[in-house]
Amino acid sequence: MRFRAFVAGVVFGAIVLAAAPVAVQPFNTQIQIAITQLTTGVIPFTALRNVAGAYMNWGQTGGVNGYGFRDNGGVMEAKNSGGAWLPLPTSSTLPTAASFITRVTEGALSNEFALDGLATALLVNTTGTGVPIAYGGTACVNQFVRSLDLVGSATCSAIILSTDVSGTLQVANGGLGLTAGTSGGILGFTAAGTIASSVALTANQLVLGGGGGATPIPLGALGTSAQVLHGNAVGAPTFSQVNLTTTVTGTLPGANGGTSNGFFAVSGPAGALKTFTFPNASATVLTDATVISAVQGGTGQTVYAVGDLLQANTTTTLARLAATSTGNALISGGVGVVSAWGKIGLTTHITGTLGPTNGGTGFAAYTVGDLLYANSGTSLARLTAPAVGQTIISQGVATAPIWSTALRVSTINLTANLTFSGATPTISSGFGTGPSVTAGTAAAFRVDVGTGGTATAGVIGLPTAATGWNCTVVNLTAVTANAMDARTVQLSSTTATATFENQTVSTGAALAWTASDILAISCVAF
Repeated sequence: MRFRAFVAGVVFGAIVLAAAPVAVQPFNTQIQIAITQLTTGVIPFTALRNVAGAYMNWGQTGGVNGYGFRDNGGVMEAKNSGGAWLPLPTSSTLPTAASFITRVTEGALSNEFALDGLATALLVNTTGTGVPIAYGGTACVNQFVRSLDLVGSATCSAIILSTDVSGTLQVANGGLGLTAGTSGGILGFTAAGTIASSVALTANQLVLGGGGGATPIPLGALGTSAQVLHGNAVGAPTFSQVNLTTTVTGTLPGANGGTSNGFFAVSGPAGALKTFTFPNASATVLTDATVISAVQGGTGQTVYAVGDLLQANTTTTLARLAATSTGNALISGGVGVVSAWGKIGLTTHITGTLGPTNGGTGFAAYTVGDLLYANSGTSLARLTAPAVGQTIISQGVATAPIWSTALRVSTINLTANLTFSGATPTISSGFGTGPSVTAGTAAAFRVDVGTGGTATAGVIGLPTAATGWNCTVVNLTAVTANAMDARTVQLSSTTATATFENQTVSTGAALAWTASDILAISCVAF
């Protein structure tokens, strides 16, 4: 009998397999599968199919928490023990088209860079493209390659001894073969190819050759300022004084401080060195037997009176000008004429302008009307005359005065009993407790009323006052014409104006001024 077998599932350990539908098989085939499973543990399926979303796990845990393989919506994924589910690579995800550097060309790679295509050379990575190139070298004359740029071009540079070189440059290579020496010493060859440092040389000492195989050495002594260096045929030279009897020959010439005469002797005063100065020319030495004349640098005089002066009376002689009485001055007689004592002529012997510090003014010319004033403690200045009618005004201590049209005084005394003063008065008594006084400014003037007007009030301008103005008004024409009918009074004031009104005496009503009324106004600022 034949039948269609559907194996719903075969469990092997923790693995759940879903067998794919198979063709009708003989019953003995099914038995063979079971026997093979029992004996070998291997199921010889020719086709095996799981359901979609199935897992193939290993170990004791199955499903998503186990590890193995799974179908995740048609994407095959794998998971290591303790790892995470990740998609398996496919032909479309394999990096065969990525950039590779290979030794030889590989057929399975589509974007590799094979090194067998380059010549034998040093490889240089070009940062700009990422493609290696074979560096063929750069000609750096008397230099070496310091660096390569993005395209393999070299930067040539000389060797920097402080950073590029180590070790000690030997004599055979043009060096010294030394890394240190003696402070204060000098170098010398001790052999054909060896340089050594000498001992420290004493300051200001002479240096002597050391001979073959030795460096120079200093002379053993410096000597003194009174010694000279003497040669030595068998050793180092030495310092000593010159022995005039054994080490000097010949006669010292005059150009060298001698006499050029070996038989001339000079004796001088004893006790201390003396200096004698001779003329810079061939001359006769003077003695104390004659008077030294003027042409020889003397005076030709042998006796003097106190106060005498010497002057040339010829081109070759000197004469004495005797002192004279007190107050005389020496006055030149002119070229070729002797000078004489005399009085200073202010019109003939004086030039320049006498300054203030000498009792003068410092000015040689003036303009009519100029005034002089001190503009410092030692000088004067001119104040030029202004236009007619101005007065000179003090500007205070240490300030120059000025001309001004405005008379400014602090107090005017008209008589012994009448004074105008700008100073603030003081209060002796009365006026309440704690009164104060403000200095004011007075103003008095006349106003002639014009014709054709009907105004009953007028405003006048005044200098600016601290607070305001108090004015008294008298209508001079009304005194005789209508003194009983009209009066003019101040109505109000500010710091710079005052308002006046003409009123009827009996009623206080406004009253127009009469043409050519004369108003006398006196105001005091407060």
